[in-house]
Amino acid sequence: MDQANREYPGPTSVEAHTSKSNGVGRKHDGKAALGIKAKLFLAFGGMAMLTVGAGVVAWYAFTDIDRSVTRITAESIVGMAASLRLAEKSAEITATAPALIASRSEEERSKEQEKLVRRLNEISAVTESLRVTGMAEARFANLTEIEGKIATELKALDGAVAQRLRLSAQRQTAIADIAVVETKFQNALEPLVDDAGFNLVTTSEEVTAKSKEAIIGLIEGGVNALQALLTLRADGNLAASLLREAAHVDDPALIQPIRERFSAAAAAIEKSLAALPQSNQNRRLHEVSKSLIGLGRGVDNVFQVRSQELRAPVETRHSLQIKREDMTAAVELAYRKLFETLTPMVDDAGFDLVTTSEDVTAKSTKAITGLVEGGANTLQVLLTLRAEGNLAAGLLNAAAGVPDPTSLKPLQERFVAAASRAEKLLARLPPAAYGDTLKGLTEKLIAFGTSTENIFNLRREELRQIAVAQASLQTNNALVLRLGKEVAELVLTAQNSSDAAAVRTALAIRDGRLLLLLITALSVLGAIVIAVLYVVPRIVRPIENITAAMSGLAAGDTSIDVPGRDRSDEIGRMAEALGVFRDTAIEVQLSNLKEIRESRRRLTVAIESISEAFSLYDAEDRLVVCNSKYRTLLYPGDTAVEISPGMTFERIVRRAAERGYVRDADGRVEEWVRERMARHLEPSGPQVQQRRDGRWILVSERKIDEGGTVAVYSDVTELKQRENQLTEKSRALEQLSNQLAKYLSPQVYESIFTGKQEVKIASRRKELTVFFSDIAGFTETTDRLESEDLTRLLNHYLTEMSQIALSYGATVDKYVGDAIVIFFGDPETRGVKEDALACVEMAIAMQKRMLELQDVWRTSGIEKPLQCRIGINTGYCTVGNFGSEDRMDYTIIGGGVNLASRLEAAATPGEILISFETYANVRDRIHCEERGHISVKGIAYPVATYQVVDAYENLGTERLFVHEERPNLRLDLNLDAMSASDRDHAATVLREALNRLSALDQASTPGPQETKQVASAQNGPPKVE
Repeated sequence: MDQANREYPGPTSVEAHTSKSNGVGRKHDGKAALGIKAKLFLAFGGMAMLTVGAGVVAWYAFTDIDRSVTRITAESIVGMAASLRLAEKSAEITATAPALIASRSEEERSKEQEKLVRRLNEISAVTESLRVTGMAEARFANLTEIEGKIATELKALDGAVAQRLRLSAQRQTAIADIAVVETKFQNALEPLVDDAGFNLVTTSEEVTAKSKEAIIGLIEGGVNALQALLTLRADGNLAASLLREAAHVDDPALIQPIRERFSAAAAAIEKSLAALPQSNQNRRLHEVSKSLIGLGRGVDNVFQVRSQELRAPVETRHSLQIKREDMTAAVELAYRKLFETLTPMVDDAGFDLVTTSEDVTAKSTKAITGLVEGGANTLQVLLTLRAEGNLAAGLLNAAAGVPDPTSLKPLQERFVAAASRAEKLLARLPPAAYGDTLKGLTEKLIAFGTSTENIFNLRREELRQIAVAQASLQTNNALVLRLGKEVAELVLTAQNSSDAAAVRTALAIRDGRLLLLLITALSVLGAIVIAVLYVVPRIVRPIENITAAMSGLAAGDTSIDVPGRDRSDEIGRMAEALGVFRDTAIEVQLSNLKEIRESRRRLTVAIESISEAFSLYDAEDRLVVCNSKYRTLLYPGDTAVEISPGMTFERIVRRAAERGYVRDADGRVEEWVRERMARHLEPSGPQVQQRRDGRWILVSERKIDEGGTVAVYSDVTELKQRENQLTEKSRALEQLSNQLAKYLSPQVYESIFTGKQEVKIASRRKELTVFFSDIAGFTETTDRLESEDLTRLLNHYLTEMSQIALSYGATVDKYVGDAIVIFFGDPETRGVKEDALACVEMAIAMQKRMLELQDVWRTSGIEKPLQCRIGINTGYCTVGNFGSEDRMDYTIIGGGVNLASRLEAAATPGEILISFETYANVRDRIHCEERGHISVKGIAYPVATYQVVDAYENLGTERLFVHEERPNLRLDLNLDAMSASDRDHAATVLREALNRLSALDQASTPGPQETKQVASAQNGPPKVE
C-alpha cells in the first residue's frame, strides 16, 4: 500500500504536473509556426480542392444525364404507361362483354353494364392523360373516335341483352300458362273419353242383345286396341313435350314437378303397352316407347343433365349445354319414331274396328249400325283431339326452347296443321253434349301459337336479339383490336424517344467518367505524398505507440511506459493524460484486490451458514465452491474423503456410488452414474434420492446464465415418512369408499364425495321421470326353485337391469325383492324431455335384454323364464335425504311415484306402460299405442295410458314403418299392417297431397291464370283424410 502511494502522485502533484505541461506547450507554441492541427488543415484542404474539382465535373455530367432522364420519365415513360393502361382497360372490356351477354337476370345485366360503363370512363381518363405527353392531334382524335364507337356498340349490346331478357321472361310465363291450359285440357277430355267409351259399350250391349257374344267380342276388342293405341299416342306426346319443356326450363325448381308428371305419363305408357296383345308390330312399339321413356328415366337423363347445367358455373356450362342439346335431338328422334310407328297402327286398328263391325253387324238393322258407328266415331274424335292437343302443346314447348330460328317455321307449320285438325274435330262434336268448356280450353291452347304475341314470334324475336348482341360483341372486339394496334404504335414511338435519350445519356456518362478518373488519380497521388511524408511519421506512428500503451493498461499492465510525454503538441498532451490515468489505475487496482478478498470471505461464511448442502459447478462441470454440508450428505461419516474446487461432478458422484452411499446405485453403478449425469446436465426439476442409512435427499439443480450449475441438497426424510403414512391411510379410505359405493347409486355417491351435496336431512320438489318394474309370476318362480338357484337367478336379473340403467344415466333408488325403483332428473338432469326419453329408451333396452336372457335361462334349465312389467310416469316428486340424523336414505316420494307403481301393476308381462305426461315428452321419438284410461288406487280421476312399441328409428329399419312429425305435418304409416286396399288408398291420398303441394309451389307468386288453377286444385279433388 505504501509503495502504491509513492508511485501515484497526489492531487497536488497531478495539478502541478498538468500546469507544467501546459506551460511547456505554450512555450513551444510561441516558437513553432504551425501545429499539427494547422498542418492537417492545409493537407486536407488541398485534397478537398481536388475533390471539389471532381464534384464540378460530376455535376456537369449529372446535369446532362438529368435532362435526358427527365425527357424519358416525363414523356416517354408516361406515354408508355398510359398506353399500356389503355390496352389493359380495353382487354377488360373484351372480357366483360361476354358476361353481359350471358346475364340471366336484369340484376346481373345491370351489374355487368355498370362494370362496362366504369371501364369506359377509365379508358376516357387514360386517353385524356395521353394529351399531355405530346401526342399528335390526329392520333389523339383517332383514339377518341375508336372510344366513341366502342361506347356506341356496348350501348347497343346492352339494349339487345335487355330486350332478350324481357322476351325470355315473357316466354317463361307463356310456357307456364301452356302447362296450366294443357292440364285443364287433359282433365276436361278424360271424363269425356271415358263417357264415350262407356256409352259405346252400353249402347252396343242394348242394341245387340241377341248377338251378344259375337258383337261384344269383336267390338270391344277393336275399341280396346284402338283406345290403347290412341292413349299411348297421347301419353307419348305428353312425355315428349315434358322432356322438351325440361330441356329448356330456366328455373331448377320447376324440373322436379315436370319430372313427376313425366313419371306419371311413362307409367301410363307402360300400362297401355301391357294391354296390347303380343305381336311383331307391338314388340316394335315396345322398343320405340322404351327408348323415349329411357331418356327421362336413365342414369344420365334429360332432367339430371338440365339440372346440372343450370347449377354449373359459367366456365363448365358449355359442355353440359352441348350434351343437353344432343339429348333434346334424341328426344325428337325417339318421338318421331314413336309417332311413325303408332300412326299406321292407329289407322289399322280403326279400319279393323269399322270393317269388323260391318261384317259382324251385316245382318243387324240400320239403327244398330248407326248407333255403333256413331259411338266409335265420337270416341275416335275425342281421342284424336286429345292427341292433337298434346301434339300442339309439345310443339309449343319445343318452339320455346329451339336454339335455331330456322327450326321455328317447320314447328309452326306443324302446329298450325295440328290446330286446324283440332278445330275440325271440335266441329264434329255435338255442342250440346260437350258444352263450351272443352272448346274454350282448345281455343286457349291454339291461341298460344296463333295470337299476335304467340310463342313462335316471342322465340323468334328473342333469337334475333341474341344475334344482334353477338354482332355488337364482334364489332366491339374488332374495335378493341383496332385500339390495341393504336396502343402498340404509341408504345413504339415512346420507346424510340426513350432510346434516343438513352444514347445521349451514355455519351455524357462517358465524358464524365474520363474527367473523374483524371481528377481521382491526381487526388490519390496527392494523398499518398501527404501520408508518406507527414501523416505516418509525425501522427500515425506516435498514436499507434500511445494506443499500444492504452491496450496494455486496459489488460491490467500498470508497469508499461507511456511514450511521447516529451512532446509539446496535442499528442504530447494525450500521452501526459494517459500517464495520469496509469497512476490512478495502480491505486484503484490495489483497492479492488482488498475488496475482492473481503467479498470472497463473506460469501464463504454465508454458504457455510445455510442448513442445506450447496454446490456451484462451472460450465466445464468442475466444482467452484461448496459448503461442508455438501460433503457430509454425499459421504456421511467418512471424514477422510476430501472435496476440493476443480473436481468434476462425475468424479464426486461416482465415488459416492462406488462407496455404497446411494441405495439406488446398488449393483448398477455405471448405469446410475449415466442417469445422474443426464439429469445433472439437463435438470428438469427436483429429484429424490434414498441413501444407504435410510435418509431421503431432495436434489434441486438449476442452470445459470454462464452455463454452470447450482445444486441444493435438502434432507426430506421426515417429510417422506409422513407422505408414506398418508398414502397408506388414503389407500385404506379408498377401499372403504369403494365398498360404500356399492350401497349407493353412482350419481348419489359422486355428488356426496365431490361435495356437491351435503349429508343432511333435506328435500326439494323436482320434476322427475320415475320407473317401476317387477317380475311377473315371481311367487310361482320362488316356489319352483331352490333358494340358492333363486338367489343366483335374481342377482343375475338385477345385475343385467342395473347395468342397462347405469348406461343410460339413471339413478337406481332401491331394490325391493324382485322390483326395481329408478328415477331420472336428480342429482343430475339433462332436461325433463331428455330425461323422459332416456328412461323410455332404457325400458325398451331392458325388455330386449330380457328376451335374450330368456333363452339363456331356458338353456340353464328354467322352465318358465322371467318376464318383467314396467311402468313409467313423469311428474313432480319430493327428492332428498329422508330418515334420522343417524340413518338416512336418499329416495323419492309423492303422487308421481305412486302413479308409476300403479302403471307397473296394470301392465301385462313384457309390456311397458307410460302415462300421458311421459308420452307427451317422447312421442316424437317413440312409437306408442293408446291403451285408454284406467282407474288406479289413490288417484281420483282416470289415468290415460300408452303402451310403448319401439323407437321410430328401429321401426323404420326392422319393419315397414314410416314416421315423420314436424310443425303442420304428421305422417304415420305401418305398411306391414296395411292391406292391399289400405295401401292403394294411402297411395291415392299421398299422390293427391303431392299434386296439391306442386300446384301451391307453382302458384307461390300467382297471376290471374295461376290463381284459377290453384282454386281448381283446392276445390276439385276430394278431401284428404
